[in-house]
Amino acid sequence: SIILFFTAAYFAITFYNRNQQLESSNKNLVEKINRTDSTLNKIIEDQRIMSDPNVMVVNMVGTQKASPGSASVYWDSTSANVYLVVKNMPKLPSNKQYQLWALIEGKPRDLGLFDPQTQPSVILKMKNTQKADAFAITIENRGNAGGPNLEQLQAMGKAKL
Repeated sequence: SIILFFTAAYFAITFYNRNQQLESSNKNLVEKINRTDSTLNKIIEDQRIMSDPNVMVVNMVGTQKASPGSASVYWDSTSANVYLVVKNMPKLPSNKQYQLWALIEGKPRDLGLFDPQTQPSVILKMKNTQKADAFAITIENRGNAGGPNLEQLQAMGKAKL
């Protein structure tokens, strides 16, 4: 009976440890599945935006004095939603940010600041605009609340409605 007791205790401890390992492994898999689902849902949403027939794509090319940066604006003029896809923008010093502008009848309208290196999203949701003749990206001081610094114009693209 003593041998049977120790054998049962050994198997109980072994099964308990194995159960703990399986629970930990299961928890890790559930977390990984949740992250994957979240990523997949984001990709599906991005694809929906990019393939919407109401969305106009405005390709922005780098200016002559700027580095070879490029980006695209996905603009739904019916809902006013503006999304930015940064393709190639150089890293900036920590005191600088990029800023997207809508040019409406020659006047700039702020659509938001962004940092492509620190924002992992493929598509960045920017401020909405109902009208735009063109879109432009400038380099501004971090948190810029003033107008655009046109000397730091990096990319521009015309909207054709």
